[in-house]
Amino acid sequence: MLGKRRKKKEDVVKRCFAIAIMTILLSSSVLWAQGESVLAPEIKKNSFGLGLGVPYGVLGANLDVNVAPNLNLSAGIGTTVLAGIGYSFGLKYFFMPIERTFRPRISAYYGVNTVVEYIGGGDNESYVGINLGIGTQWMWGKTKSNGLDLDIIYIATTGLDAEEMGIEEPSKVKLSIGYRHAF
Repeated sequence: MLGKRRKKKEDVVKRCFAIAIMTILLSSSVLWAQGESVLAPEIKKNSFGLGLGVPYGVLGANLDVNVAPNLNLSAGIGTTVLAGIGYSFGLKYFFMPIERTFRPRISAYYGVNTVVEYIGGGDNESYVGINLGIGTQWMWGKTKSNGLDLDIIYIATTGLDAEEMGIEEPSKVKLSIGYRHAF
């Protein structure tokens, strides 16, 4: 009888010891993970870019400001090359969190989307409208500070009435590419 009681006590002590060891190991791994997150480089949320396409005011610069998780307010200014200043402003919604290297997105902009060049005289003209895009942001490095933007932009509306002007309707699909730096 004394042997059974001693064995039960030893089993209880072994179980308590095992539980204590597991608790220490689990809590130390949680503390270790918390320690790593403190030391991990901070990923920057806002960014500045240089590129070609509607988001850049045709050929120019673009600024993205993170206003909510996965949502950026975007503004671009540049040159149309042929018809003066170009601009755009809008929103970008990312399907992946900012920690990801590859972030697919959709976007909507209002700004310059069509330029008409008059051959043989006359002032070239630019036209504005609503533009819808699908694309990606590809950022690299530990802090995701540098990367590329690539978008396919659909011109939903434009101020150009090609039929009235007697010219060929320009393409409704445009490409946009740019370099991006986060801050």
